[in-house]
Amino acid sequence: MLTHECRCCAHHCLIPEGECGRCGMYRGAGGAAVEVFPDSYLARYPTAIETVPFLHFWPGHTFYAVSSVGCNLSCPGCVSAILTTDPGTLTGALVRLPPDEVVSEAEAAGCRGILFCINEPAVSLPTVLRLADAAHDAGLLFGCSTNGYLGDEATCALAPLLDCVNVGLKGASDACYRECGGASAGPAFRTVRALHEAGVHVEVSAVYVRGREGEVVSAAERVAATDAAIPFQIMRFMPFSGGEEERAPAACEAEDLAETVSSILENVYLFNTPGTSRLSTRCPACGRILIRRAFNGPMGARNEWVHPGERCACGARVPVSGRMTTEWRPEARYAGGYRPTRGLELIRGMLAAAGVTDRAAQGRVLAAELASGGLSTLHERIATPRGFCSALRSYAAAGGRPDEGEQLASDLLSIVSGIRDKTVGMGRPRVYVALGHPLVPLFADKPEISLISSAGGYPVNRNLGRSDRDARPVTAREIEALRPEVVFYQAVAPVDTETFVRACLDAGVLTEAVRRGAVYRLPAGKKTGFLGWAASIAAVAGILHPNAGCPAPGEVEEAVLSCVRAVGGEITYGR
Repeated sequence: MLTHECRCCAHHCLIPEGECGRCGMYRGAGGAAVEVFPDSYLARYPTAIETVPFLHFWPGHTFYAVSSVGCNLSCPGCVSAILTTDPGTLTGALVRLPPDEVVSEAEAAGCRGILFCINEPAVSLPTVLRLADAAHDAGLLFGCSTNGYLGDEATCALAPLLDCVNVGLKGASDACYRECGGASAGPAFRTVRALHEAGVHVEVSAVYVRGREGEVVSAAERVAATDAAIPFQIMRFMPFSGGEEERAPAACEAEDLAETVSSILENVYLFNTPGTSRLSTRCPACGRILIRRAFNGPMGARNEWVHPGERCACGARVPVSGRMTTEWRPEARYAGGYRPTRGLELIRGMLAAAGVTDRAAQGRVLAAELASGGLSTLHERIATPRGFCSALRSYAAAGGRPDEGEQLASDLLSIVSGIRDKTVGMGRPRVYVALGHPLVPLFADKPEISLISSAGGYPVNRNLGRSDRDARPVTAREIEALRPEVVFYQAVAPVDTETFVRACLDAGVLTEAVRRGAVYRLPAGKKTGFLGWAASIAAVAGILHPNAGCPAPGEVEEAVLSCVRAVGGEITYGR
């Protein structure tokens, strides 16, 4: 049988005529491997460049992020799994646009450039090359994020067209790459060196899995052999898409690793760690903070303050490429960086719970949601139990199961009402909720704040007068002024209560709640996936009102599971 060698990545698939390679994005046809979905995009939106993330390239500027579907690797716990591991689910949502139209959209949105990110550009390489050409013709910058598992031909084709690249490393050993479906680590490190030597602005992100500290250190050493000034982003593993919880390192472990790597490389950053100081860029000469940043969702950062001017007060040049800006452009909750994938996973979870389990049917609903711009309002629509259930009804109806959606939503609201009724007339303790660190509050419009109200508490976070669209950091004085009686923290990545309490004492906040032992991890349902919020309400109510006779979280989870089974649904566990 006639086969065609695909040279778009390091796999060099031999693709039979009329069939697809391992990524599903190239087909053997007419003597070559051709794109199945040319000039086709799943998502397109303006975003701060720090959410992609790039930290040393045009800091603070807005870029137009575009993505497709598919990947040439298959990494455990991938944050983009909904796009990469089952691309067929979302191919119906792809929109075909010529490069010039994408460029026009980017210009209309006031973007400084275009970035192909979220999924792997190698699986859409001809599209990426055409788009890069069109961007440059219009005077826009162009870059991408990639796993770096590229062949020499692909690297050579990309090098003259890239202004910036973030290469995501899976480790330093061949074993780590075999776990992700590759053959060896060599191609990724060759990509880093080749693009850097070609004059592309290169940043590197390295996943940190607990117990694999040596992989990150070795990766840093290999990057340093190219240039010790390359920004190096340590990405704490987060158990997305069914990833194992025990693989996620604790914050203190990640901080220690970042300290070690800082002896190897000049610009080391720590992501997925609320409250860390290791997202800020410092002057290489005197150590002053030049750009202060904070956690901003999975794999993302946000600028809180930017030094004005190209030089530090000591006279040293700020170590970035391009101009910095002090402007802050707010984004919708499910736009920017990897957050859209979280929104799509959430919608798919609601569909599955209501019995829409066929992937093609799910894909049609997700395609319609993307086409309508529904992700931009999803956060607001699900911020309360009633709002979540309304969205559940809507998605179930769109998936062809309106009755099942209505029944499940009604059953869930009945469970919540039963918990609320137990706490009526029992007072409302003042509750503060933090995101993994005492100085990182959950803002008032987060769904978790509504859960506190449903459990019979008063969430003092509402008194901050701040939202996450405000770039100003929250101070210790502001938090102390809230006078909470009970404190909950949400562990975005593993943080135990002892570590959180130590952070409170170090920051000099929430000391009264610490003294009384009123500090708890915000409970989350383990068995009920995206519907775990119902069990969370029961658990919080039991803590706030121990004598109210509220149902135990386990009882609530079993009740929710029973409701899901009754409509023929299933639970998914993506985060």
